[in-house]
Amino acid sequence: MDIVNDVVAKSSSVEEVSSINALEFRKNYFTKKRPVLLKGFAKDWGAKKKWDLDFLMNLEGDNQVLLLAANFIQDDNRYRQGSFKDYLQALKSAENNKEVMKDYLTTVDIFKFFPHLTEDIDFSLFEKNTVSNYVTGWIGPKGTISGFHFDTANNMYAQIMGKKMFIICPPKFNRNMYPSSKHIADAVASQIDLNNFDPKKFPKFEDAALQVAILEPGDVLFVPQKWWHYVKSLDTSISISNFGYTKSEKYTLLLKERIKHSLHKRGYYKPKNCFCCEA
Repeated sequence: MDIVNDVVAKSSSVEEVSSINALEFRKNYFTKKRPVLLKGFAKDWGAKKKWDLDFLMNLEGDNQVLLLAANFIQDDNRYRQGSFKDYLQALKSAENNKEVMKDYLTTVDIFKFFPHLTEDIDFSLFEKNTVSNYVTGWIGPKGTISGFHFDTANNMYAQIMGKKMFIICPPKFNRNMYPSSKHIADAVASQIDLNNFDPKKFPKFEDAALQVAILEPGDVLFVPQKWWHYVKSLDTSISISNFGYTKSEKYTLLLKERIKHSLHKRGYYKPKNCFCCEA
């Protein structure tokens, strides 16, 4: 059964701030691994002011991208290849005609495709605390879902167009989140599917302390590493995510993940028990 509305109703709100400097962010949130919603932090970014489906479609050049549908984390789902521009055109057409579309783009290497777009974002507040960063894009229709998982990196998530909802949970409730044994690069998935929940199978989940944040265009959410999160698009959406590691984490967590994924691709670590693009 779908319990998303019930979960939201009983969850507390993620702490919000309307202004913050680098020192306050580091002291109160980054170092303490506390999530925070920075309201309007990206409101003056070029991305917030300019980016929409038409803007992206009019960029020069095209690239092959990976498409997903449904809930990649908990469903038995795999990537498919497609054209970036064709996808944007299909998404715009579905939006204009009020048609249901399930395909979405996840971890799009948009700044590799269009390097000049880096001028339209500013993650310096976050990057003053990290030494290794991977900035990526997320584009999709209303209803797009990323099921519960946590990332080994710290995540600064900027909402550019449309609204998104995050449901998050701290690491101390790991047992309540029923981690999956499947391999997923740089992350750990939960077995819990809020949209198809079985209370008999996951009884401890009801004791997890959950928080909710609604991101509007221009909002930025800090999700500390190893915090579980479920994400749902409330509108056609464009988002930018910056995954960052500190110096010590680069040579511990990140290195460990790279070794595991390398071994997995060679068939030595959890072969065929994964969320990879191979069937």
